[in-house]
Amino acid sequence: MRLRAFLEAASAIPERLGPFADLNRAWTLLAEAERIAPRAVEDVLMHHSVGVWLGRALRQVTGTPADTTPLWSEAGWFHAVAAAAAVRSGLACVVEVPVVHGAVTLPTVGACRLPHRFPVGHATFRNSSAGAVLEVAGRTTTARWEPAKRQRSTSRGRTIDVVLDDLSPYREFTGPLPPDRLEPDEWDEWRKLLGEAWDLLTERHPGPAEELSAGLAALVPLDARRDVFAASSAAAFGAIALSPKRSAVEFGEALVHELQHSKVNALLELVELHTGDDAPVHYAPWRDDPRPLEGLLHGVYAFVSVVEFWHAHRGAPPVVPARHAGFTLGHRARQVELALAGLRGSTALTDLGREFAAAVSVRLAACDSTPGTPEVAAAVEGLTAEHAVTWRLRHVRPDPEGVEDAVTAWLDRRGAPAWRRPGRVVPGKGSGRSLLAALLRLRALDPDGFGRVEHRAGPEFAHLRGELRTAVDGYTARVRAAPHDVAAWAGLALALGSPSLRRSPEVVRAACRGVAARTGAAPSPVELAAWFDRTVG
Repeated sequence: MRLRAFLEAASAIPERLGPFADLNRAWTLLAEAERIAPRAVEDVLMHHSVGVWLGRALRQVTGTPADTTPLWSEAGWFHAVAAAAAVRSGLACVVEVPVVHGAVTLPTVGACRLPHRFPVGHATFRNSSAGAVLEVAGRTTTARWEPAKRQRSTSRGRTIDVVLDDLSPYREFTGPLPPDRLEPDEWDEWRKLLGEAWDLLTERHPGPAEELSAGLAALVPLDARRDVFAASSAAAFGAIALSPKRSAVEFGEALVHELQHSKVNALLELVELHTGDDAPVHYAPWRDDPRPLEGLLHGVYAFVSVVEFWHAHRGAPPVVPARHAGFTLGHRARQVELALAGLRGSTALTDLGREFAAAVSVRLAACDSTPGTPEVAAAVEGLTAEHAVTWRLRHVRPDPEGVEDAVTAWLDRRGAPAWRRPGRVVPGKGSGRSLLAALLRLRALDPDGFGRVEHRAGPEFAHLRGELRTAVDGYTARVRAAPHDVAAWAGLALALGSPSLRRSPEVVRAACRGVAARTGAAPSPVELAAWFDRTVG
């Protein structure tokens, strides 16, 4: 249906399609190939890159392009899909195909890099019983396809067979990219880790292993310098993009996590879980930015699988240090718990959406996620609390009238007014990363490494030593010097244990600014928080 929608919209603008205006020829070729070899054509159409391309092409021809990729080039990839179907079915053809980043790429067939400089344009593709050739600017080149790498691993009677895609222009679920082949040593490392991860999954996670065997079709290696653990796309079912991993456990966790997103995407095609819009206004404890309701549903489902992943390692021979396993289990479980609490308060969930969230709650409750040591428990609590406070400070704008009422009450020496006005979520800039969070994590995972940290002055170190009065004084000094210092406000909230600062830090901060604006002098944030606390308490 989406392919038909693309063809109808593109057919209405032939003058903008350049060398790819003859859509009927490509469609006829695709239809004939399907008549000859329907399974081969299904493979082509179900290739992850085709789904990504089609979503982008639909936006192009309907006037809402995702980026600056030329319309004619992106629409022209339909001809590459038809050419791939012809090759797979053994059908002779002549068709124009796009040249992207100096290569012609046919999904499921491979990439052919042209021998001369020709980064973007088009080529005439001829396929016959004698082979395939490409004609570019009057020059003819034999099409020598670089096929995608494939890895097949078998363990305990279960097999996983995946493509490692370092060729397709749409492999990273974005705009067209050039082929970027793995070096031989990189390929060997990917094969090794995939084999080890598959052995681990079949041994300790047979359920997810069965799902991966049926649903995982492609892995997309990402550059190690990219800050992406793993990613998937609704447009590319069965494909997972991920950065290089340090261990089979990390590799297996990424596979289990990302496949859940593919499952939720498939479910959302069949049923309605919510009636909300795409507004990013919800708190997801694993993200620094606000998320739409659908993103929250995705997250709880994916991360409860991560909780189950780490829970399965309890009591089993260790594959990672117990401290790391206990921390990850406890941290992810607490994050899912907080997100589920947010979902329970949503009026936009359908009956099926509430059942969905309830089922996740049952799965979470079945896992004993108690951290193994007091230090790990303290880190989990501190990290989740600090993240929530930081998120509110960055993204929640309190009601201006309510702030004015609070400022007036403070100046009149009255009690703080009861705060019942909801704030407005406005996505802001910046990450949730802070020195306090980094130190909490380091102390939980690597106590020896934490002990070697130099330059231990500052409120964060006093905080972790339990010297809370010193920490409060240090955070307060920073807030006075820089009223916009989010990390200082968050640290103050935790060191004070202030209910108002932990629940609505944006209100306390706004009131502090309001008093300063009226009087020319900011009040003590500690005294202001205590004033709000008397109403909250």
